[in-house]
Formats: sequence, C-alpha cells, structure tokens
Amino acid sequence: MNRRLTIAIRILVIGVVAAALWWFLRKIDFAELGKQMRSAKLWPLVLAAGLNFVCLWGKAVCWRIMLAPRHKVGVWRLFRYTIATFAASAIAPARAGEVLRVWTLKRRDCVPVADTAAVAVAEKLLDGISMVILVAPVPFLLPGLPWQVAGGIALCAAIAIALFVGLFIAVGRVGETTSSRTWVRRFVAGMHVLRSPKRVLGSLLLLILVWSADLGEVMAVFYAIDIDLTIAAGLLVLFSLNLWIAIPSTPAQFGALEAGAISALQLFPVVGEKAAAFALLYHALQVIPLIAAGLILEARLVLGREGEPTVNGELRNRSGKVSAPAPAPGPPAAPPAPHPSHTRP
Repeated sequence: MNRRLTIAIRILVIGVVAAALWWFLRKIDFAELGKQMRSAKLWPLVLAAGLNFVCLWGKAVCWRIMLAPRHKVGVWRLFRYTIATFAASAIAPARAGEVLRVWTLKRRDCVPVADTAAVAVAEKLLDGISMVILVAPVPFLLPGLPWQVAGGIALCAAIAIALFVGLFIAVGRVGETTSSRTWVRRFVAGMHVLRSPKRVLGSLLLLILVWSADLGEVMAVFYAIDIDLTIAAGLLVLFSLNLWIAIPSTPAQFGALEAGAISALQLFPVVGEKAAAFALLYHALQVIPLIAAGLILEARLVLGREGEPTVNGELRNRSGKVSAPAPAPGPPAAPPAPHPSHTRP
C-alpha cells in the first residue's frame, strides 16, 4: 500500500477514535471517575491481570501448534516472544510488535519470514472465528438488543468464514515444498496448519479457551467496580472492544479500546463514570503488567537494542550467514625449536 495512503488512513482512524472518545466522555465527572477507580476491589483486579498472562500462554501454545512440524520452537520461547510482541505494540504505534515477532523468529530460530507471517495471519483468522463462535448466541441470550448488534456479529462471521474458505482453497492449491517459489506462494504454503483438520480443530478449541480467559478478565473487572451484568453482556463488551481495536491506530490502542467498551456498556444500565472506570481499569491491566513483564524477560528485544543473536550455539554475522563460534583460548603454543644452522658451536 502507498505510504501516503497508509498515513492518511491511520490519521482518519485516529480522528474517528478521538471523536468517539470525546462523545462518550464529554459529560464525565472526572472527580467521580477517580473515586470509582480508587474504590475498586483489589483482588479481582489481580485475578484479571493473571488471566491476561494465561491468555498469552494459550496464544504461545497455539503458535507452537501452527509452526509445527516444519518449525519446532519451544512454548516458553514463544511465550516470551508473545509478551515482548504485546509490550512493544503497547509502546509503539501500529502494532509494531507484530513485526518484532517476525524478526525475532527469523533471527533467533531461523523461521522464514513468509512462514511467520503466514502463521500470524492464520492465527488471527482462527482467533476471529473462535470469537464469533463464542459471541454468536449473544443476540438470543440478550433479547431487545438493537438490530445492528446481531447484524454486526453476522457480518463478522460471514467475513471470517469467507476468508477461511478462500485461504483453505489457496493452501490446497499450493504444495508442501516451498523451494524456488515466489514469496506469495511461500506465504500461502506457510499456512500448512489449514491442511490438518486435527490441528485446526485443536487451535480453535485452544483459542476459545483463550477468549474464555479474557471473558474472565472482563467479569473480574465488572465485579471489582460493582457492575452487575451477565456473562452474555460481558461477551458483548469483549466483542465490541476487540472490534474497535481491530484496526491499528494509537499506541496500546488507547482511546479505541475505551470507546469500544463504553459503547457496548451503554446498551445496558451502565453509563458515565462507571463505564469509563471499567474501560480504563481493563485497559490498564492489559498493558501495564505486559510492559513490565516484557522489560523483565526481553528488555533489549522490546527496546530494539538486541545484539547479534545466537542459534544453537552459533553466531549469526551481519551478512545473515551462520558461522561457528570462535574457539576458546588455550595455553600459548611452545616456541619453535631453533634450526641447527642457527645454533652456536
């Protein structure tokens, strides 16, 4: 996409988010908002922060399933990369952390860029499908919702299914081997997870569990600030805020997440300061612990200061080739014996 067009779209999205946030917060009493946040119960917030790391562990396991069997990367390594990805995306705009994960898997684990990008797209697609599966019953569980809610869910479901079918057909037309092919064909071949119904089903079930843990975060924050809503309402709030942050805009999606959460809560008797308190607390628990964990586990990676990486004990030089590590220094060699012609009689 043209760089100017990309910048224009981003500015437009940020403008829409800013306008929506102003609309929702224009009548907020900020003193009362501060009181609502200070009076929140602590233990549900700690629980919500812990569940956020459970979600990231589930995503790491999902990446392990999708990369295998072609690339075997440990779950713990992928968990660290996932935390670093989210931490970097919270600091930099436009979800720059997604590029960081591609770069890290390429340099540390020799996973080709096309394969990593393909897995990222496949994971997002299955992530969306699993979310739609969970939220599909909401219009039936919450009668009286505006028709736009059911229409939006149906539209998201149709888009996700159409993309899945299209990619499934494309992957079926591309063989397993990827040598001497264009980058696009290597990218499509990298979605080899779609060739395995067992792995697709396993990934979907795992991502449904991840969304369930995220729903647990929402319900925990509800409880912390005395919002009495059902699980179906929590699902709708989760769906709305994720829909608002689907298009990258501001660092950490600040403003977009708040607008998505408040717009959904206004469908229920939760408005004003309480809705804003939920949005800010939920967002803070999504961002602050991840930045802290990312800096503890992968500070140089998050801050873009990582040096030359190693792969299986070998050093990768700046040309991209892997060379053997330098030998450890040993004892100095003995001096050569003098030649007979150089000795004195």
